[in-house]
Amino acid sequence: MKRRWMLFAQVGLVLGLALLVGPPGEAAQEPVRGGALRYGTVTEVPGIDPHVYVGTAGKLITEAVYNSLLGFNQKGELVPTLAESWENPDPLTFVFKLRRGVKFHKGQSFTARDVKFSLERILDPATGATLRSNLLGIQIETPDDYTIRIRLKEPDATLAVVMGMAESAILSEEWMKTNPNVKVEANGTGPFILAEHDPKVRILLKRNPTFFERGLPYLDQAEIRMISNDGARVNALRSRAVDMIDFVPWKDIDTLQKERGLEVQAAGGAFMNLWFNTSKKPFDNPRVRRAVAFAIDREAVSTAAFFGHGTPLYGPPTAPDSWWYNADFAHAFPYNKEKARQLLAEAGYPNGFKVELAVYQGLAIYTQTAQIVQANLKEVGIDADIKLLEWATLVDRKSKGAYDFLIWGVNIKMPDPDGYAYYFGSDSTYWAKPVGFRDPKMEELLKAGRTALDRAMRKGIYRDLEARILELSPWVFINWRDQAEAYVSAVKGFVQLGGALSEDAPGIALKTLWLAR
Repeated sequence: MKRRWMLFAQVGLVLGLALLVGPPGEAAQEPVRGGALRYGTVTEVPGIDPHVYVGTAGKLITEAVYNSLLGFNQKGELVPTLAESWENPDPLTFVFKLRRGVKFHKGQSFTARDVKFSLERILDPATGATLRSNLLGIQIETPDDYTIRIRLKEPDATLAVVMGMAESAILSEEWMKTNPNVKVEANGTGPFILAEHDPKVRILLKRNPTFFERGLPYLDQAEIRMISNDGARVNALRSRAVDMIDFVPWKDIDTLQKERGLEVQAAGGAFMNLWFNTSKKPFDNPRVRRAVAFAIDREAVSTAAFFGHGTPLYGPPTAPDSWWYNADFAHAFPYNKEKARQLLAEAGYPNGFKVELAVYQGLAIYTQTAQIVQANLKEVGIDADIKLLEWATLVDRKSKGAYDFLIWGVNIKMPDPDGYAYYFGSDSTYWAKPVGFRDPKMEELLKAGRTALDRAMRKGIYRDLEARILELSPWVFINWRDQAEAYVSAVKGFVQLGGALSEDAPGIALKTLWLAR
């Protein structure tokens, strides 16, 4: 059966758990052109290679500077960007018709050759691309300069969604032949051009005058300032040193929302986790990992670290309104110290052990969560030594698998249960590959879920997958958390999104943000 999508094609997004705290937009007002947005972000940007995810701030830069074939709008809809349209004429073929007349920032013309090059670069293991495991097995054809045909070995229910993700951005083949350092240089087709880049201090983006979406962006420039300290970031907004901040400290969400001249929007979909290095003792043993899962007081974390903007997560990270949600797993790991001690004894650690817990030092939610986890684990005999790290250092250690276990906050990543491959697929450089995690049963289920096109069948497959995830517990899911941005009232056009797009909202909105004068 032939399937075809044009503008504003709807996908089944996980936008549940969304909680709007501020006004979702100012549609009645006419946008004003010009002006410079000053944006305070919590982390530095370790690199700006668009194919390698390094955190929320890096993704903001990718979405401002680059485009993928498809993208998401502020309604959470999958829409064409560099592709004008796409079709799925049979289960093993996708065809993308490309936009003509598009230029890269450094002047090269955009053609199908750039798409082929970019997708092949993602597939090259040397790149370390985040989405490599989602694209394995595809063949890319270029019938002409403005057509891309992707051949599949097996049906893929997720390919269009993957083509909409920021990490599938399109690079210029011609530019890449000059051997640029894509970790510090950029050349995209997006609404903004990278003008200055000091990864630990600021990134300056300037309006792309030849952007293919006529009339956009509205801003002349956007300055991204790295302000890791929670209090300093909030004070910068209050003093109007910046116009907008991300990762509003959870203790400040309610108070900022009440302040005159400020707006706050928050949405659910992100969640906190413990990630284990499953290649090292003692966390190579699933019983030990499950013991930790039972030892965590998730209610305490949600209350103490998130000030009413967190909800305990006792099972897999699937929102209750998702089509693949299974209520049977909702309370898989209740707080149970006796069960934790029992599992540790069965695993051969009746007296516990000592390990290092790697933690990002820039956000209070990380340090506060770490302190509660440390206290919880001590009660069952595990001595966790907290190691506070700068963001770039933590990312580097994660990428190399150089840790015992760590705390990491993440969102669902993609609006499909195949997002589990983003986490646990053995080829995923995001987590699994650096620590050598591979489970044959999980691999079979991920493949089956991706190739099945019937939703009821897929739901059954992902139920089995979630059961396997809970059995192995490569991660411990701690709690859902709201993600909030705050901004001065002069900033217009921002819409916070929940679920899979919670961390994409600033990048999606940047091209349509404007400043009222």
